[in-house]
Amino acid sequence: MSETGQYPKMIDLDASRTIDVESIKSQYADKFASYVPKAHTTLAQQTIPSNTLPSGKPRKYKLSISPPLLNSSSPWATDVDQIKALYDSPYTGAVTSRTSLLEGFNHDPAIHQHIFFPTGSSSVSPAAPKSDASAGEKFIPDTASTSSLNTYGYSPHTLSEYLGMINEIVGQRHLGSATVYKKPFILSVTGTPDEIALSYALLANAAEMDEDLRLAMEVNLSCPNIDGKPPPAYDEAMLSEYLESISDSKSTYRGRMGGDSVPRVGIKLPPYTWKGQFEMVVKSLLAAKSSEPNEGSVVDFITCTNTLGSSLVLNSDLEPALASEAGTGIGGLAGAALHPLSLGNVATFRKLLDDHPDTENILIIGVGGVEDKAGFDRMRKVGAEAVACATALGRYGVDVFEKITKGS
Repeated sequence: MSETGQYPKMIDLDASRTIDVESIKSQYADKFASYVPKAHTTLAQQTIPSNTLPSGKPRKYKLSISPPLLNSSSPWATDVDQIKALYDSPYTGAVTSRTSLLEGFNHDPAIHQHIFFPTGSSSVSPAAPKSDASAGEKFIPDTASTSSLNTYGYSPHTLSEYLGMINEIVGQRHLGSATVYKKPFILSVTGTPDEIALSYALLANAAEMDEDLRLAMEVNLSCPNIDGKPPPAYDEAMLSEYLESISDSKSTYRGRMGGDSVPRVGIKLPPYTWKGQFEMVVKSLLAAKSSEPNEGSVVDFITCTNTLGSSLVLNSDLEPALASEAGTGIGGLAGAALHPLSLGNVATFRKLLDDHPDTENILIIGVGGVEDKAGFDRMRKVGAEAVACATALGRYGVDVFEKITKGS
């Protein structure tokens, strides 16, 4: 509107006028002929060899997972039978335990639950099955329910109990046989920085006493479901405190242990959504340098991503589909609905880690919405050295790893 308060008149084009396209094409023929479209590298054209850095140098990962497929920490890796089934599968290259505390966690099936639901929908029937993932459960609700929501905390079993389970499993497997490849166990742990230091000491002592054990510790800094305790990996000061604890723990045991027996350490990260968050994590990893010369960061691997918190599924009565510790039904989103965000996190971290010599050899375990070979291939394409799944494990059981491997 003009200063006079009148709308300006629209230009009255003569409808009989036409644009002489051929004349314009003739006038700019030379420019059209010499025009070369700017090259854009598509995802299909990108190559990210898992064993080669962008510089062409070979990568030097400190954790070997072969085949590069495993479970992520989840309720379906809680008890000894579940962990043994994962270990015995020829299609897994490592086994991750459910996240544990030194003193255990007060698991309550009335409030710590999960539910599967169709991707693209945030409503389920009030009668939709929900569960606390009891031992041996394999539940395939329907082919469309590829996403999940959970309000879990941590495992009711202590870290010491998990070490006992692992000793039992490995002792049975290796009894009377010469096993060339020792499948690693990744013990997922959480707690205060001091408790993480003690957790590492327990792992290191166990590995020192049994040469058949290949142990790694994954510090879960990303659970969104503990009321009043936000994920530490969203806060730079808290993340740095945990990394300092990891550094102190590793330097204590490094002098008396060597080779593959040294437990590797990783951190499980939440989903990030903006550039500054990724840069904060990499900055913290760079600052947490190993006491060993030429080793770079004290962190050997990162697992990304954990579930996306603050997510809610309502049933058709418009009530929360799940119970929760806070009483809201709000929990962590996983499965197919999380897959695009997880891919973006893996791709972003791989690029940022590769920009620095001290972080370029940090291995990435990609997690989030993988339940078939196509999803596995996507994760590998964007930079995951190994790929893990949880929701798909809950839906299909251990058979999912053969399904992914064979593309069936």
